[in-house]
Amino acid sequence: MIIIAAMVILPFILITLGKKGEYWIWVSTEMVIMALFAASLNLILGFGGMVSFGHSAFYGMGAYTMALLIKKAGVPFFLALAATPLMAGLAAAVIGWFCVRRIGLYFSILTLAFSQLLYMIAFQWYTFTGGDDGIHGINRPEFFGPVTYYLFCLAILVLCLLVMRMIINSSFGLAIRTTRENPERAKFIGINVQRYQLLNFIIAGAFAGISGGLITELNRFAQTEFLHWSKSAEPIFASLVGGMYSLIGPVIGSTVLMFLKIVLQQVHQGLVEIWALFLGLILLAAVLFAPEGIMGLYQKIGKKS
Repeated sequence: MIIIAAMVILPFILITLGKKGEYWIWVSTEMVIMALFAASLNLILGFGGMVSFGHSAFYGMGAYTMALLIKKAGVPFFLALAATPLMAGLAAAVIGWFCVRRIGLYFSILTLAFSQLLYMIAFQWYTFTGGDDGIHGINRPEFFGPVTYYLFCLAILVLCLLVMRMIINSSFGLAIRTTRENPERAKFIGINVQRYQLLNFIIAGAFAGISGGLITELNRFAQTEFLHWSKSAEPIFASLVGGMYSLIGPVIGSTVLMFLKIVLQQVHQGLVEIWALFLGLILLAAVLFAPEGIMGLYQKIGKKS
């Protein structure tokens, strides 16, 4: 609760800094949105034990749903946002139906293939998606200033995390963790592994769609980069750094990585060009010295004390 209270107060402090403060509010809002994206993937990665290289498909689906409904159909903001988890979940249902029938590397490659398929469709379909130019000039409701939109995204993140916690702690969540630990034993005790994995895949896709819709409204555009496979790497890295076996771990990992990247950019623009080097070192340190991530270290320290 203290952390949430601090996050609520943060934009009111930053806004007093003028243009510099507004920039950091924008950065903080993006951090909140990307935290939701990372947490959504972790439902199938950390809790489900399925490595997806194509989670960007649902992030991008949410982004383009938001952009198309507002820009081309004139749908109000809240209705468009409500449609993002529905469309992303529908896409996840279709893609997941094929993917969960394969295990291990084959599952991962299939998710990557579907993600790239959607990317190429968006890239080539200029008349509908704007191609590589994307969809720009998306209207934002007048009551959404920098502070109010940040608080709105923060409220969405907290609400989604609460729903995720309910899912994880439910009998469904227990079944998902059982399929992760031992699929054969799960089948033996009567769990339909593929059905549970598909449902988990759809739920994760729906949450990713919400984050895609929020980032579209923040940037006021949707672009093909949101669908590219490289976007799927971001929540994977966040889960590794923060800890994939906890709900809050990917949120922390995503925030830490984004903050470090922005700080490097503020120190010197040229440092961003070698961000991949810094990221590689961070991941190397995480895998070698903290395989359970920041949350794992925190829990170990807490037990010792």
